[in-house]
Amino acid sequence: MRATPERATVGKTAISWIAAVAVALVAAGAARADDAPHAKFGIARADGGDMGFSLKAEVDCAPSPGPGRVQCVVRLRPVGGTLHFSDALVLSAPPFAPPVRDRVAVRDAKRSDGAGADLPLVLAATGDGDGELYVLARATVCSERGCRPVQGEATARVVVGASNESR
Repeated sequence: MRATPERATVGKTAISWIAAVAVALVAAGAARADDAPHAKFGIARADGGDMGFSLKAEVDCAPSPGPGRVQCVVRLRPVGGTLHFSDALVLSAPPFAPPVRDRVAVRDAKRSDGAGADLPLVLAATGDGDGELYVLARATVCSERGCRPVQGEATARVVVGASNESR
């Protein structure tokens, strides 16, 4: 069968109509999701308001007398709910003390009761020095309103051997 100009026009019109209906359906679905009461909990609003979920993260590293293992702990405390999953990623570490693992998760936690988690983080110091450790903590915080992903950053001073301030 040969395509005639009339058939080509009808085909283009049908495709345009189907595309317009698809766009309208997608837009209607997105609008309904925005109106749903549970869709906005735990996320920042356009007016800058906070919906109540966040994560408090702290990291602390014990000073080390010399090269070797440097013990750190990342403390995570949820705000607005309970902690259901968490991990911490090392964003940067001093060159003299790289992390043994770049990521620690809740299964490694010493304390994980929903109210918080203490994640152990170990650095492998190859020499003396003084520097900053930067960590990104991520978690899922849940309440009766639902669950939301949250994150927070923390820093700690890493001291191995004699501090740069005392030299």
